[in-house]
Amino acid sequence: MQRVVDRSIQDQIGHLETEYFRWVNAELEAEFGICLDIEVMIARDLSELEIYLPPRGALFVAVDGVDLVGMIFLAPIRDDTAQIRRMYVRASRRRQGLGGTLFGAVVAAARDLGYARVLLESPRSWAGAHAVYQAHGFERVTAYPESEVPEHLRHYWIYLGLELRPPRGENQ
Repeated sequence: MQRVVDRSIQDQIGHLETEYFRWVNAELEAEFGICLDIEVMIARDLSELEIYLPPRGALFVAVDGVDLVGMIFLAPIRDDTAQIRRMYVRASRRRQGLGGTLFGAVVAAARDLGYARVLLESPRSWAGAHAVYQAHGFERVTAYPESEVPEHLRHYWIYLGLELRPPRGENQ
């Protein structure tokens, strides 16, 4: 696993993100009959890659030789809050602990970057992913304004959050 600190592997990230969004769309279409505009989402992510890089963001990839086999992004959404996005492990590498390792790394990065909380959104049918999140202490929260999910689709998702430190003014 490595932390990405610049655009040097942007093309590889774009390929893995395309794979991720195709997988997401297949899952969403099968489960809910909906599809996302993945070309727009990928183009936006790659054009705004800096939000996932230091000093305020984090992007981790799992590597097998020269191939990227997993990824996870952390983006600032408020001064004290970050959002986890794009957690993905290639199907051939699942159930080997990579997802948990990537997830743990991004939560640790959020803590190291000084965020008070981390939020994420996940399709409501992805119970396996929810188990990983909850094993790391995440709990259900209400939808938040910065969610990437369009308002008319939010009932298909659940929202989770983790408090990394008490709000200012409370005992630590």
